[in-house]
This record gives sequence, C-alpha cells and structure tokens, in this order.
Amino acid sequence: MLFFRPQRNTVFAILWLLCGFYGFSQLSDLHYLPPLRQGRNNQAIQQQSIYLSTPETTAFTVNAYRGTSATPIATFTLSNVSPQEYVLGNGDNNITLVNETNTGVVLTNGGLRFEAPGGNNFYVNYRGSSGSQAASLTSKGRAAIGREFKWGGVPNLGSHVSKSNTLGIMATENNTTIDIFGYDPNCEFRVGSNRAGITADTYQIVLQANESFVFETYIGNAPTQAHEDGWIGASIVADRDIVISNGSLNFGRQAGATNRDAGIDQPVPEGNLGREYVFVRGNGGTNGATEFPLIIGIADGTDIFVNGSATPITTINNGEYFEIPSSNYSSNSVGANMFVQTSQNVYAYQCMAGSSQVYTQGLNFVAPVNCLLPDSMDNIPDIRDAAGITITGGVTIIAATSTPDSNIVVTDGSGTLTLPASTAVAGTSDWKTFYLPSLTGNVSVQSSGPIAVGFFGFNGARGLAGYYSGFDTIPDVDLAITGNTCLPGASLEIADGETYDAYQWFEGVNPIAGATSSSYIATSAGNYYVRVTRGPCSYDSNILPVYYCNPDIVLDKTVDQPVVNHGDIVTFTISVESLGLNPVTNLNITDNLPSGLNFISATVSSGSFTYPNWDIGTMNAGQIETMTITAKALLTNTYITTSQTHTNTASNTQDQTDSNTTTDTPSANVQVNFVRPNTVITNRRITIRVRPH
Repeated sequence: MLFFRPQRNTVFAILWLLCGFYGFSQLSDLHYLPPLRQGRNNQAIQQQSIYLSTPETTAFTVNAYRGTSATPIATFTLSNVSPQEYVLGNGDNNITLVNETNTGVVLTNGGLRFEAPGGNNFYVNYRGSSGSQAASLTSKGRAAIGREFKWGGVPNLGSHVSKSNTLGIMATENNTTIDIFGYDPNCEFRVGSNRAGITADTYQIVLQANESFVFETYIGNAPTQAHEDGWIGASIVADRDIVISNGSLNFGRQAGATNRDAGIDQPVPEGNLGREYVFVRGNGGTNGATEFPLIIGIADGTDIFVNGSATPITTINNGEYFEIPSSNYSSNSVGANMFVQTSQNVYAYQCMAGSSQVYTQGLNFVAPVNCLLPDSMDNIPDIRDAAGITITGGVTIIAATSTPDSNIVVTDGSGTLTLPASTAVAGTSDWKTFYLPSLTGNVSVQSSGPIAVGFFGFNGARGLAGYYSGFDTIPDVDLAITGNTCLPGASLEIADGETYDAYQWFEGVNPIAGATSSSYIATSAGNYYVRVTRGPCSYDSNILPVYYCNPDIVLDKTVDQPVVNHGDIVTFTISVESLGLNPVTNLNITDNLPSGLNFISATVSSGSFTYPNWDIGTMNAGQIETMTITAKALLTNTYITTSQTHTNTASNTQDQTDSNTTTDTPSANVQVNFVRPNTVITNRRITIRVRPH
C-alpha cells in the first residue's frame, strides 16, 4: 500500500490524471527504477518526485543510488509517520528520463535503485507531470526482478510531436545478455538523434550490474501502425535478472487526433502473473476509447473469458494482445467492474481516465486477485490533497464475498463511514466491489478477509489514484526439470523447494490421475503445470514443456470431407510437430496423392512447397507447422457404380532418425461415391420412307 504525505516545504505542483497515478504498491527492501524516454522534453513529464513510505513504525535508513555508482545520491530516514519525498531535476534529467543522446545506448549513470541496509520493507512511487500531462509508476520491488518479460502498454493512436513509446531495462548482475524480439519488423528504435537507428528484427544488448538501456519508438507527426502497436507483446529475455519499466510518453486514444497523455508502469516477469483479474472502471466517457483492459499472451492458445462466460471472447497466442471492449463493464458508471479469466497466465494492463475527456487517459499494470491479499489498508493520507490541488476523493474496494459487509470498516477524517451496497462481480462468486466517493482526510479500510483498495479523485482533468494490491502475496510457483532434461527420466518439481498443503499436476488442461505429490515424473511429451494449495487458496505454476531426448516428428492428417461425390473438392490438413528436445534439420514432408485425387493447390505455414514435397527445413522443440492440400476427388474407373476409397498418406525425412515415440496419423481416407446420371429417354416416332426402285 502507498503512504503518501506531500512535504509542505517543497515548491512542487503536480497534475495527476486518473490512470497516470494508478499504481500498484509493493513492499520490498530493494527497488529499481529504470530510466525511460519521452517524445519531447517536458512535453509528457516536467516536474518529478519519488515518494518513499512504509508501514513500519520504527525509523530506518534507505539509500538511493544512481546508475552504477556505489555512493548514495541521497539518504532517507523513513517511518510510518515520516514518509519522504525525493525531488528530481525537471524533464530529461538523464536519471529517470533520458535525452536523445542517451537513448539506444548503454548507460552507466541512468536509473535509480533504493536499498534499505537493514532489510526493512518500503514503497517507492515515481510521479511526474507537465502542463497538461502526468504519470505515475510504482516499483514492484523484488517482485519486478526476473528474466522473461513482455513489452506492455496500449495502442498509441493519432499524431503529435510528443507521442512515443518507451521501454527501460536495468541489469542487476554483470555480463547480462538481453534479447528483444517479437515486435513488428517495421518498428524502428531511436539511437541518439536518429529515430530509426535500430531497424533489425531482433536486437541484443549486454549490460553490467546497474547499467541500463532505453528503447523508444517515436511516433511524432508521422504515425505508422508498427509504431502504434507493433511493440506491444515483444519479448524481453535475459540470461540473468533484470528489471523493466514500459509504456508511452505521451500516447493518444483516437486515430487522426492529437489528444495525448502519459502512461507508464513497471510490470513483473512472466513467472509472477495470474489468470483471474477484477477491473474497476474509472471515470472515462462512454466512447470506449479510454476505459478497457488489455491482455497480452505469454503462451499460444490462451483463451480469454469475460464475466464468467463459458465461451472465450477471443483466443490469443504468445505475444499477441486483445483489448476487451468497455461494454463488458457492469455499467458505464465510475466504479463498475469486470471479471476476466484466462486459460493461461497473462499480462493485464488497464487504460482508464480521470474524467469523460479522452485526453485524460493513463495506464496501469494490474495485479491478479487472490485470497492471500491483506485484510487491512491503513492508510491513504489526505485523500483530497494532490500536492496543493484540492480534489474530490474516493476509494474502490475489492473484497471477498465470504467477508460480511459489516466486517469491512472504512474511516476517513470525519470518522467511520456507512458502507454502500456492494456491486456483484459477474462470473465469480469470490469477489464483490465497492465505491465510496467524496472522502476527506486520512482513509483506512479494515476487514476480516482479503481486500484490494484503490483510491482516486479528480478536479476537472486533474486526478490522483493508487491501487492497494500487489504481487508480494502471490506465491511464485516456478517449475524445474531435475534428473534428465528430457524424456525418459524427466522429473518435475518446484524449483525453490517450497512446500504446500496439496498438489495436483496437469498435462495440458487435464488433471493427471493420482499425481498429487510435490514432484511428478513425466511419461510423455507435453505441457505440464502443478496447482498448489495453501489454506483456502490454490495457485497454478508456470507451464513447463517436456520433450523426448530423441527426435520425434509427429504427423497428423485430416480431411474436411471424408465422404464426397465424384468431382467434389476436398481439403487435407497435415500438421507436423517436433517433440524432440533438439532441433531437427532438413525436414521434408512428402505427400504423393493417390490416383483419384488430383492435386489443385497447397498452402504451407513455413518453408516451401513443390508438389509433392514440402521443405520445412529446421524445426525446434514444440514447433508446429501446417499444410493444406486441395484436390479433386474422382472415380478412377468409369465402370464403378457404387463407391471407391482413396487413401492419402504423408511421410517425413530429416537428417536425424525419427524415433516415432508418438503414434503418427499420416493417412486420411476419402470415399468417392458414384452419382447415377439423371437422364430421361422419351419415345420417338420414326418414319421410314422407302423410295421405289
């Protein structure tokens, strides 16, 4: 939770927009703030401060370090009654925001890290503003440290000289190699004054501990689709631990328009995500431009379900994103809610607005709901104060439905408040939400069950908000393979050895009968995860693919119409999957159609095709490729008056020996039926005239 108490002796004016300051509080003894880049100096962010706070009542020391320096740039004495504010230089100060010269290059003096030598936990929240824009970013502490991330944000529409998208990376260890890939090939990244200094389809950097690197896709007055959304879902993969921040400084939500605002946040690595989210609506208008969740997939075949529907609203693959329309909120009013479930872990961002104006949008990275959330939030200080701007303030509460309303007590400067009726969350019986407007003074929420508390207020286009939920209460259930790294002999277990009350292993979406111990010996290739239980809560681990030690090419063939008439068109689909741990090379699929199936055309997902050979080339573990073949089905003998069956069989060759561990289905049958001609012969009178000789 965020304890914010502005320092009255600081001449500091900040204009926050609702989402711009809608962050996640994260208690930790160590925080990183990678630098970022704005499209034009002072256009998105000018004034900047960092707020440190803690629930601990005994004062302790926090040191702030810039870049790779081992000497503190500032030292703070922090306690619950004495939060601290660190005022930074304006605009592109090359600490939190870098100028053009420091974009697209390795930096030794960019970014900040905050450490408590005594191991005490505290919060770090960055806030910045300019004349009309604002943003906030709450550090996720140690929960933000990891090796695999996705670049997040929302599509940046329209044009303005200040519009751009940014990604900041900070290394925590020496000799860290980081690969960025999966973005639109037409994306261009700035290097110094050259907005298109990086044009490669993949990019690799090497950083030492506490060095940083900043990417920018600049939109300016010449937007392209690649720069509007081609960076969303790009992969950031490192061989050692890193921290990232991302978003847009500035971004717009209407094509062809110049409206803009700032939106940034700090995500956690892929292993710390979830599958259930409750979103609470902001104060945006009804046009749908500023009020929506955005989901980014980290695995293929991720179904997204909204408000308990049994039918997914869509299915996305690794690196793809989907905007859930605002019409799925329970209403168009502030405080409305939406419940989102996914079949696999996802990144969840939320675009919100401080008012009905489209230029008041912002960005926040959303934590999944879980029953280990804390049962108290104490307190939000002076909810009506936004660094000298008086606003009307309120709170949103997500609470467990098992908690009686009478057990949820909200107090502000006027005393104990009357709790309004809750709003049910469609699709789940676990959660309910509340919205309490027009609060004053210090606000606290006490409950006998798990809660997540947000607060926000606004004055015209000005607003502030905070979200009292984070990632510190979610178990990080990270699987590892022990013994052999492939089958046979691959044993799956939780990497850190953490123990839980109960376990259930899954292959794909199916529970494995009897697999209820802390480890599992896999018997076939597939995607595995474990669902662990502690108390009343269950959590799913990351999904871990397991492959065979020897090459295993799996062919599967289907036909769209197994029974046709003479002359009909049929389509065969051939899928090829590699279930061996190591790549196979020079893979070729041969599909000679039998007599009676006349080749028409073929389409392949990769490689090249010259009938009857599909040259795939190299396939990696878990890779799946498909080919469709269209043919005309004929009877090979015109004297056949019943039916004839044709069998189409594919085969594979490659440099390696196929173990055929998994059963192939390389053949598909087509029954071609004889169609009797519908011919009618009528009697004719024939007159024969005989000419006399």
